[in-house]
Amino acid sequence: MTAADTIEEAGGETRWLDRPDGMHLRYAVFGPAGPAGWCLFLPGYTEFIEKHLETVDDLRARGFGVVVLDWRGQGLSARFLPDRSKGHVDSFDTHLADLDAVVADAGLADGAPVTVFGHSMGGHLAIWYCRRHPERVIRAVAVAPMIGVAALRRPVGALLAVFCAIGLSGRYVFGGAPYGPHRQRFEGNRLTSDRARFERIHRLIAANPDLAVSDPTFGWVRAAWRSIQFTHSPGWFEAIRTPILVALAENDRIVDNGATERAILRLPKVTELRVADARHEILGETDAIRAEFWAAADRFLAEN
Repeated sequence: MTAADTIEEAGGETRWLDRPDGMHLRYAVFGPAGPAGWCLFLPGYTEFIEKHLETVDDLRARGFGVVVLDWRGQGLSARFLPDRSKGHVDSFDTHLADLDAVVADAGLADGAPVTVFGHSMGGHLAIWYCRRHPERVIRAVAVAPMIGVAALRRPVGALLAVFCAIGLSGRYVFGGAPYGPHRQRFEGNRLTSDRARFERIHRLIAANPDLAVSDPTFGWVRAAWRSIQFTHSPGWFEAIRTPILVALAENDRIVDNGATERAILRLPKVTELRVADARHEILGETDAIRAEFWAAADRFLAEN
């Protein structure tokens, strides 16, 4: 693993975008676009731009210019709550509106085709973006997408509505706690079997504690639940005509692979990849697992 620690060391430019509601977003541009055009990379929950600089290098080596953002509530973008450790958002529609604004500000909305990569929550939002912008996205790669969450089962939606209605939207979910040693232990983690890549994440957070996000609030979970449920409505996946590679981690204990498999059956132009031995963060896994993913991704990119 040879990944830079800063955006500038990786050859990128940090940019800031103020939104009409007073929130500011951080994003980074690694360009210019190469022969493959632009790639829009969408991180997952708790993630930040620097975490994915190795993947940015992989994409640039494949001829892409790359744009990556910190979702509001994560990274160095503005947070909703005074406690920065709380993962919170009012609605995933807010994320999608922010994404549109970043795309426009970065100049990716000028008609040039875009490839979208997304991990976990970012994979969920990448599929949303394909549905909303079929004229712009030529192909997408959803890595362990959050099409379902292993811990969320009915009647969770009704309970979340009650909790938020009585003023608990900004509270940690039951058992939630600020970022701390419980997230820094490699043994037993559900994210990756690669110790060096795991420890790099927490080294970056130690260098800049403002990057840290821990457990979600009831409001975040309600927003995620609503967005997920909407995608499972009749005809939603069927309307997406963008070619999509969906990569599932066989040892995933965070997202619900069963829900992803059901969505795959409904997507008209889908390529499925099952990555053996991978935990949730396929892109942060061992060299061998990452090589398996990139071999399949390269075939997909060449064919679409």
